[in-house]
Amino acid sequence: MSTVVHFIDVGQGNMVLIQTDSGRNYMFDCNITDDNADDVLSYVAKCIGWGQPLSAFICSHRDADHIRGVLRLHKSFPIAEVWDSGYPGTTTDSTEYNSYMRLRRHVGATVLRRKTRHDFGCTRFRYLSAADERLPSNANAQGIIIKGEHRSRDDAQCLCSTMLTGDSDAATWRYGVMKDYAKSDVSTDILMGGHHGSLTFFDDPADSKNYYTDHINSMSPAMSILSVGPNSHGHPKPKAVELYKKYSSGSRQGNKVFRTDQKGNMRLELRDDGNWNLKTNQ
Repeated sequence: MSTVVHFIDVGQGNMVLIQTDSGRNYMFDCNITDDNADDVLSYVAKCIGWGQPLSAFICSHRDADHIRGVLRLHKSFPIAEVWDSGYPGTTTDSTEYNSYMRLRRHVGATVLRRKTRHDFGCTRFRYLSAADERLPSNANAQGIIIKGEHRSRDDAQCLCSTMLTGDSDAATWRYGVMKDYAKSDVSTDILMGGHHGSLTFFDDPADSKNYYTDHINSMSPAMSILSVGPNSHGHPKPKAVELYKKYSSGSRQGNKVFRTDQKGNMRLELRDDGNWNLKTNQ
Protein backbone atom coordinates (compact mmCIF):
# COMPACT_ATOMS: atom_id res chain seq x y z
CA MET A 1 0.00 0.00 0.00
CA SER A 2 0.95 3.67 -0.14
CA THR A 3 -0.16 7.18 0.70
CA VAL A 4 -1.28 9.15 -2.35
CA VAL A 5 -1.49 12.95 -2.40
CA HIS A 6 -3.09 14.89 -5.26
CA PHE A 7 -2.22 18.56 -5.72
CA ILE A 8 -5.22 19.75 -7.70
CA ASP A 9 -5.00 22.61 -10.19
CA VAL A 10 -7.69 25.04 -8.99
CA GLY A 11 -6.22 28.34 -10.13
CA GLN A 12 -5.39 30.88 -7.44
CA GLY A 13 -6.31 28.75 -4.47
CA ASN A 14 -5.55 25.48 -2.76
CA MET A 15 -6.97 21.95 -2.90
CA VAL A 16 -5.24 18.71 -1.93
CA LEU A 17 -6.79 15.23 -1.94
CA ILE A 18 -5.12 12.70 0.36
CA GLN A 19 -5.74 8.96 0.00
CA THR A 20 -4.48 7.21 3.10
CA ASP A 21 -2.86 3.81 3.41
CA SER A 22 -6.02 2.62 5.19
CA GLY A 23 -8.25 3.54 2.22
CA ARG A 24 -9.77 6.77 3.53
CA ASN A 25 -10.10 9.99 1.53
CA TYR A 26 -9.48 13.45 2.95
CA MET A 27 -9.65 16.86 1.25
CA PHE A 28 -7.41 19.65 2.46
CA ASP A 29 -8.91 22.98 1.33
CA CYS A 30 -11.08 23.68 -1.71
CA ASN A 31 -11.31 26.28 -4.48
CA ILE A 32 -14.07 25.21 -6.89
CA THR A 33 -15.36 27.94 -9.19
CA ASP A 34 -17.86 28.14 -12.05
CA ASP A 35 -14.94 28.00 -14.48
CA ASN A 36 -13.09 25.00 -13.04
CA ALA A 37 -15.90 22.94 -11.44
CA ASP A 38 -16.25 20.36 -14.21
CA ASP A 39 -12.51 19.72 -14.42
CA VAL A 40 -11.92 19.64 -10.67
CA LEU A 41 -14.85 17.41 -9.78
CA SER A 42 -14.07 15.06 -12.66
CA TYR A 43 -10.50 14.73 -11.45
CA VAL A 44 -11.61 13.90 -7.91
CA ALA A 45 -14.03 11.34 -9.37
CA LYS A 46 -11.22 9.79 -11.39
CA CYS A 47 -9.25 9.38 -8.17
CA ILE A 48 -11.93 8.04 -5.80
CA GLY A 49 -15.13 7.52 -7.85
CA TRP A 50 -18.30 9.62 -8.14
CA GLY A 51 -20.32 9.72 -4.96
CA GLN A 52 -17.61 8.24 -2.78
CA PRO A 53 -17.40 9.86 0.67
CA LEU A 54 -14.71 12.10 2.06
CA SER A 55 -13.92 11.17 5.65
CA ALA A 56 -13.27 14.83 6.42
CA PHE A 57 -12.81 18.21 4.81
CA ILE A 58 -9.76 19.76 6.46
CA CYS A 59 -9.82 23.55 6.29
CA SER A 60 -6.41 25.15 6.70
CA HIS A 61 -8.14 28.49 7.34
CA ARG A 62 -11.33 30.19 6.26
CA ASP A 63 -10.10 32.47 3.48
CA ALA A 64 -12.31 32.28 0.38
CA ASP A 65 -9.68 30.66 -1.86
CA HIS A 66 -9.39 27.75 0.58
CA ILE A 67 -13.12 27.06 1.11
CA ARG A 68 -14.74 28.19 -2.15
CA GLY A 69 -17.16 25.66 -3.62
CA VAL A 70 -17.14 23.32 -0.63
CA LEU A 71 -20.91 22.72 -0.94
CA ARG A 72 -20.38 21.62 -4.55
CA LEU A 73 -17.72 19.23 -3.32
CA HIS A 74 -20.07 17.89 -0.64
CA LYS A 75 -22.86 17.34 -3.18
CA SER A 76 -20.65 15.09 -5.33
CA PHE A 77 -18.53 13.53 -2.58
CA PRO A 78 -20.37 13.55 0.77
CA ILE A 79 -18.23 15.03 3.52
CA ALA A 80 -18.59 13.20 6.84
CA GLU A 81 -17.08 15.91 9.01
CA VAL A 82 -15.24 19.22 8.93
CA TRP A 83 -11.89 19.67 10.67
CA ASP A 84 -10.39 23.11 11.26
CA SER A 85 -8.50 25.18 13.84
CA GLY A 86 -11.63 26.86 15.22
CA TYR A 87 -10.34 30.29 14.21
CA PRO A 88 -13.00 32.38 12.42
CA GLY A 89 -10.65 34.17 10.05
CA THR A 90 -10.85 37.59 8.46
CA THR A 91 -13.55 37.16 5.78
CA THR A 92 -16.57 36.28 7.89
CA ASP A 93 -18.94 38.34 5.74
CA SER A 94 -18.17 36.56 2.47
CA THR A 95 -20.45 34.20 0.55
CA GLU A 96 -17.77 31.51 0.71
CA TYR A 97 -17.52 31.81 4.48
CA ASN A 98 -21.27 31.53 4.95
CA SER A 99 -21.40 28.41 2.76
CA TYR A 100 -18.54 26.84 4.68
CA MET A 101 -20.19 27.53 8.03
CA ARG A 102 -23.46 26.06 6.77
CA LEU A 103 -21.64 22.82 5.92
CA ARG A 104 -19.74 22.90 9.21
CA ARG A 105 -22.97 23.14 11.20
CA HIS A 106 -24.67 20.47 9.09
CA VAL A 107 -22.04 17.71 9.29
CA GLY A 108 -20.33 18.64 12.53
CA ALA A 109 -16.80 19.75 13.22
CA THR A 110 -13.65 18.74 15.05
CA VAL A 111 -11.21 21.44 16.15
CA LEU A 112 -7.63 20.35 15.59
CA ARG A 113 -4.85 21.30 17.97
CA ARG A 114 -1.19 21.87 17.23
CA LYS A 115 1.29 19.14 18.22
CA THR A 116 -1.29 16.37 17.72
CA ARG A 117 -1.70 13.65 15.10
CA HIS A 118 -3.99 11.09 13.46
CA ASP A 119 -2.91 7.68 12.15
CA PHE A 120 -4.55 5.83 9.26
CA GLY A 121 -2.65 2.62 8.69
CA CYS A 122 0.83 3.70 7.64
CA THR A 123 -0.37 7.24 6.94
CA ARG A 124 0.13 9.79 9.67
CA PHE A 125 -1.19 13.36 9.72
CA ARG A 126 0.90 15.50 12.06
CA TYR A 127 -0.63 18.88 12.84
CA LEU A 128 2.44 21.04 13.30
CA SER A 129 0.38 24.17 13.73
CA ALA A 130 -3.23 25.18 14.31
CA ALA A 131 -4.59 28.04 16.43
CA ASP A 132 -1.47 29.45 18.10
CA GLU A 133 -2.00 31.60 21.17
CA ARG A 134 1.60 32.83 20.93
CA LEU A 135 0.79 34.83 17.78
CA PRO A 136 -2.71 36.18 18.46
CA SER A 137 -2.50 39.10 16.01
CA ASN A 138 -1.31 36.94 13.09
CA ALA A 139 -4.30 35.41 11.26
CA ASN A 140 -2.11 33.18 9.11
CA ALA A 141 -0.56 31.68 12.26
CA GLN A 142 -3.99 30.34 13.25
CA GLY A 143 -4.16 28.06 10.21
CA ILE A 144 -3.37 24.36 10.01
CA ILE A 145 -0.07 22.96 8.77
CA ILE A 146 -0.07 19.23 8.06
CA LYS A 147 2.92 16.97 7.63
CA GLY A 148 1.64 13.90 5.82
CA GLU A 149 3.92 10.95 6.54
CA HIS A 150 4.06 7.44 5.11
CA ARG A 151 5.52 5.32 7.88
CA SER A 152 7.01 1.85 8.11
CA ARG A 153 4.70 -1.05 8.93
CA ASP A 154 6.19 -1.29 12.43
CA ASP A 155 5.78 2.50 12.89
CA ALA A 156 9.49 2.77 13.62
CA GLN A 157 10.23 5.52 11.12
CA CYS A 158 8.85 7.98 8.62
CA LEU A 159 9.72 6.64 5.17
CA CYS A 160 8.73 9.67 3.09
CA SER A 161 6.47 12.68 3.51
CA THR A 162 4.91 15.88 2.24
CA MET A 163 4.40 19.20 4.02
CA LEU A 164 1.16 21.14 3.44
CA THR A 165 1.70 24.69 4.65
CA GLY A 166 -1.55 26.49 3.80
CA ASP A 167 -0.99 30.26 3.99
CA SER A 168 1.49 30.05 6.86
CA ASP A 169 4.10 32.78 6.94
CA ALA A 170 7.64 33.20 8.24
CA ALA A 171 6.45 34.27 11.69
CA THR A 172 4.28 31.13 12.01
CA TRP A 173 7.37 29.01 11.55
CA ARG A 174 9.94 31.16 13.32
CA TYR A 175 7.98 31.78 16.51
CA GLY A 176 5.67 28.77 16.35
CA VAL A 177 6.50 25.54 14.56
CA MET A 178 10.28 25.73 14.91
CA LYS A 179 9.90 26.36 18.65
CA ASP A 180 7.90 23.15 18.98
CA TYR A 181 9.87 20.76 16.78
CA ALA A 182 13.40 19.62 16.07
CA LYS A 183 14.78 20.00 12.57
CA SER A 184 14.45 16.28 11.97
CA ASP A 185 10.73 16.46 12.75
CA VAL A 186 10.04 18.94 9.95
CA SER A 187 12.22 17.38 7.25
CA THR A 188 10.15 16.41 4.22
CA ASP A 189 10.46 15.20 0.65
CA ILE A 190 7.81 17.34 -1.04
CA LEU A 191 6.96 20.81 0.22
CA MET A 192 3.78 22.60 -0.79
CA GLY A 193 4.96 26.19 -0.63
CA GLY A 194 3.18 28.76 1.51
CA HIS A 195 0.48 31.16 0.32
CA HIS A 196 0.69 30.44 -3.42
CA GLY A 197 4.30 31.55 -3.70
CA SER A 198 3.92 34.72 -1.67
CA LEU A 199 7.11 36.14 -0.21
CA THR A 200 5.46 36.15 3.24
CA PHE A 201 6.67 32.57 3.68
CA PHE A 202 10.20 34.00 3.99
CA ASP A 203 9.63 37.65 4.91
CA ASP A 204 9.35 38.18 8.66
CA PRO A 205 8.26 41.78 9.42
CA ALA A 206 10.26 41.61 12.65
CA ASP A 207 13.48 41.17 10.66
CA SER A 208 13.44 43.53 7.70
CA LYS A 209 17.09 42.91 6.81
CA ASN A 210 17.05 39.15 6.25
CA TYR A 211 14.80 36.52 4.75
CA TYR A 212 13.87 33.75 7.15
CA THR A 213 15.03 30.37 5.80
CA ASP A 214 15.61 28.20 8.87
CA HIS A 215 12.30 26.42 8.24
CA ILE A 216 12.92 25.45 4.61
CA ASN A 217 16.56 24.64 5.39
CA SER A 218 15.32 22.22 8.08
CA MET A 219 12.65 20.78 5.78
CA SER A 220 15.27 20.28 3.06
CA PRO A 221 12.71 19.20 0.44
CA ALA A 222 13.61 17.50 -2.78
CA MET A 223 10.92 19.54 -4.55
CA SER A 224 8.56 22.41 -3.82
CA ILE A 225 5.07 22.71 -5.31
CA LEU A 226 3.23 26.02 -5.66
CA SER A 227 -0.56 26.08 -6.05
CA VAL A 228 -1.19 29.21 -8.08
CA GLY A 229 -3.27 30.64 -10.91
CA PRO A 230 -3.97 34.00 -12.57
CA ASN A 231 -3.99 36.65 -9.86
CA SER A 232 -3.47 40.33 -9.13
CA HIS A 233 -0.94 39.76 -6.34
CA GLY A 234 2.04 38.85 -8.48
CA HIS A 235 2.17 35.29 -7.14
CA PRO A 236 4.45 33.51 -7.21
CA LYS A 237 6.94 36.19 -6.28
CA PRO A 238 10.25 35.80 -8.18
CA LYS A 239 12.30 36.05 -4.97
CA ALA A 240 10.17 33.35 -3.33
CA VAL A 241 10.67 31.04 -6.33
CA GLU A 242 14.41 31.74 -6.13
CA LEU A 243 14.46 30.70 -2.47
CA TYR A 244 12.38 27.55 -3.08
CA LYS A 245 14.85 26.54 -5.78
CA LYS A 246 17.85 27.33 -3.61
CA TYR A 247 16.66 25.16 -0.72
CA SER A 248 15.15 22.30 -2.72
CA SER A 249 17.71 19.63 -3.55
CA GLY A 250 15.99 18.53 -6.75
CA SER A 251 14.49 15.33 -8.12
CA ARG A 252 16.47 12.74 -10.02
CA GLN A 253 15.61 14.71 -13.15
CA GLY A 254 16.85 17.93 -11.57
CA ASN A 255 13.40 19.48 -11.07
CA LYS A 256 13.08 21.75 -8.04
CA VAL A 257 9.86 23.77 -8.32
CA PHE A 258 6.59 22.82 -10.01
CA ARG A 259 3.57 25.11 -10.33
CA THR A 260 -0.01 23.93 -10.77
CA ASP A 261 -0.65 26.59 -13.42
CA GLN A 262 2.15 25.06 -15.48
CA LYS A 263 2.02 21.36 -14.54
CA GLY A 264 -1.70 20.90 -13.89
CA ASN A 265 -2.90 18.25 -11.45
CA MET A 266 -0.05 16.38 -9.76
CA ARG A 267 -0.13 12.93 -8.16
CA LEU A 268 2.39 12.14 -5.45
CA GLU A 269 2.79 8.56 -4.25
CA LEU A 270 4.61 7.94 -0.95
CA ARG A 271 5.66 4.29 -0.98
CA ASP A 272 6.58 1.49 1.40
CA ASP A 273 10.09 1.28 -0.04
CA GLY A 274 10.80 4.83 1.14
CA ASN A 275 10.71 6.31 -2.33
CA TRP A 276 8.23 8.78 -3.78
CA ASN A 277 6.91 9.33 -7.27
CA LEU A 278 5.45 12.60 -8.55
CA LYS A 279 3.51 12.68 -11.81
CA THR A 280 2.35 15.89 -13.47
CA ASN A 281 -0.46 16.75 -15.90
CA GLN A 282 -2.76 14.10 -14.47
